[in-house]
Amino acid sequence: MKQIGIFFGSSTGDTEKVATLIRDKIGTDMAAIHDIYESCVDDLGQYPILILGISTWGLGEMQEDWYQFLPRFRSVDFTGKKVALYGVGDQESYPDTFADGLGLLYDQLHKNNCKPVGKWPVDGYQFQHSRAERNGQFVGLVLDERNQPELTAERINTWLNSLGF
Repeated sequence: MKQIGIFFGSSTGDTEKVATLIRDKIGTDMAAIHDIYESCVDDLGQYPILILGISTWGLGEMQEDWYQFLPRFRSVDFTGKKVALYGVGDQESYPDTFADGLGLLYDQLHKNNCKPVGKWPVDGYQFQHSRAERNGQFVGLVLDERNQPELTAERINTWLNSLGF
């Protein structure tokens, strides 16, 4: 059985692309990808390690598939699970709400008594405000596929190494 469940919500394909890159780096024998739109609570429950991917839409809103999943998400038991987050955003077009969806998902996890791992430095990004920033760090890996796609692979590798993968 695979040990790592990578769950994403994607409207344009960027967050799904990142999920595939993460899975390929970890290994297809260890990790499986799931679209949160097609997932249920039991899907999340079958993995001891979860990597959750989200993007930001509009003026700092959570990606729609994650938003629709939230009522079910609140019943997930995260006891004993290792949970890491990644977010995809656009720092140039939305500098005041950069990666806010990631921060919103993080807040929901805290309400479920889950403390995600895998913080990421804010260095190398140009933004004004982000709900994903706490104490000078992002709450998870942040990627900008619109403005910094050339940094994505390196950032994923560094982040996964910090998580022990």
